[in-house]
Amino acid sequence: MMIPASKALRRAACSLVLLLSSCAGGVAGSAPATAGPGTMSLYGAFMAGNYAAGTGHEAAAARLFAQAIALDPGNQALLRQGFVTALLAGSPNAPALAAKLGTDPLAIMVRGNAMMQAGDDAKAAAIFATMAPDGVTGLIRPLLVAWAETGAGETDRAIELLQGLETTPPFGPVYALNAGLIADLAGRAVQAAPFYAQAEQAFQAPNLRLAEAIASFQARQGHRDRADALLVRMVASHPDLSLALRALEQDAANPMIGSAKDGVAEAYLTLAGSINQPQQVLLRQILLGFALGLRPDLTAARLVRADLDIALKHPENAAADLAKIGPDDPLYGPAVMQRGQILDGLGQGAPLLPALAALAKAHPHNTAPLTLAADIERDAGHFQAARSLYSRALARLGPNPPGNAWALYYGRAIAEDKLNDWPAAEADLHRALALQPGQPFVLNYLGYSDALHGVHLAQAQAMIEQALQVDPNEGAIIDSLGYVLLRRGKIAEAMKVQIRAVQAAPDDAEVNAHLADIFAAAGNRLAARNQWARALALHPDKAEAAKIEAHLKHEAAGS
Repeated sequence: MMIPASKALRRAACSLVLLLSSCAGGVAGSAPATAGPGTMSLYGAFMAGNYAAGTGHEAAAARLFAQAIALDPGNQALLRQGFVTALLAGSPNAPALAAKLGTDPLAIMVRGNAMMQAGDDAKAAAIFATMAPDGVTGLIRPLLVAWAETGAGETDRAIELLQGLETTPPFGPVYALNAGLIADLAGRAVQAAPFYAQAEQAFQAPNLRLAEAIASFQARQGHRDRADALLVRMVASHPDLSLALRALEQDAANPMIGSAKDGVAEAYLTLAGSINQPQQVLLRQILLGFALGLRPDLTAARLVRADLDIALKHPENAAADLAKIGPDDPLYGPAVMQRGQILDGLGQGAPLLPALAALAKAHPHNTAPLTLAADIERDAGHFQAARSLYSRALARLGPNPPGNAWALYYGRAIAEDKLNDWPAAEADLHRALALQPGQPFVLNYLGYSDALHGVHLAQAQAMIEQALQVDPNEGAIIDSLGYVLLRRGKIAEAMKVQIRAVQAAPDDAEVNAHLADIFAAAGNRLAARNQWARALALHPDKAEAAKIEAHLKHEAAGS
């Protein structure tokens, strides 16, 4: 089976509270409550809320937990769970729940954030200071307190707080950077400079926000060459941001932080970017929500949140978030690319083709917009348009393309194959292998294609087996091996391999249809008919469906 280029190129609530504070059990210990006519019982609302939260329907979960809390308002465990769900849903109930949760760290953050929004930074500082000084909250507490103190006019106290922590792992460089930002916001360039230098020296490869902060400072101090050099170095480590380089250089003349509230938002983004364990995904989501609630134009937070939404299997949410990033934003280019990849995966990439064309025109040496546009056209079945776009991207690379250009040749080969130009496709696949010897997707495509054409079958099997050595659990490659064994007449061996392929890709129509082919070759017509029927029920594409239906008609005629 041929692997699509897109795959080759882009390969509860209570547990969240446990990350920050102790969490009591569920509602099992509470007294059973019954609701009035037409309303849910406590247990029903709780279970329905749990189910909604587990299936990604945060807004519904928040409403259901609110019903449960109304029935048992003194249950602290239920309050915590409903509160976290309300935060994830962006529910207006969150502040009221936060007021009932005392020392819960997320509740403290919500209350402090509300004071920052209201302009009472001194009160916010006092609230943030009540957070526990250890664990995850211990990392962010000094930042929140320092920025709130800054907003209250206590700049010296804020800098002293962070200065005492600048050598403390693992957040020492972060504290130094924020001390620099605070001094910079106060117009104290001389005091800010050593803090910025200390933060820069701590990172061999600067991340986006560090590079933006220091480049902004250097540009405003008249050191434009240093600012540009730092941004170039950042992009070299993060090539996905290459489309933003020119805009970031132009934007460097503007301060990254304009207020203490911006600084608090930055602190939440920093912590969200620093914790990356699987069980911390929802906590990161909440922290990013805090950041964007305080500073809606914090585009870096939207980009990170889009990644989290994808990890949580909510691609539509990610695309909607990225759509809020406009063309005047320095990170517009990377946002369009990320959104385009998401929409392409959903089969909805066509509306972004004009934006990708504009990016390609604005960045004449960058291949990424053309490549993504080609992927979108190919996935939509517009193979001639895809072939042209891949060719334009390759032309930008010149006569000696880099090793990663194998993917462009691979994508163009698929389009050429679909256009029935196998000689051109085969040549491109060999070009891809020359750039990336042993690349499993390319080896598989070549081997499977030879099997389809009934030529070089021993060589095809060797290529597919080589691909499996690199990627032994890829169902499509296992399927290719089963198919080539069938073409070579090794039925028993093909059967064993193809059963493995179905186990690896149980919902793939083509893989299941190939198992039916092997059943038929083995003389087991009943099993073949059943397997073809199963494959047809898995919604194959039109070409595959036509082949399966032809097999079933032939079997019906012969029975």
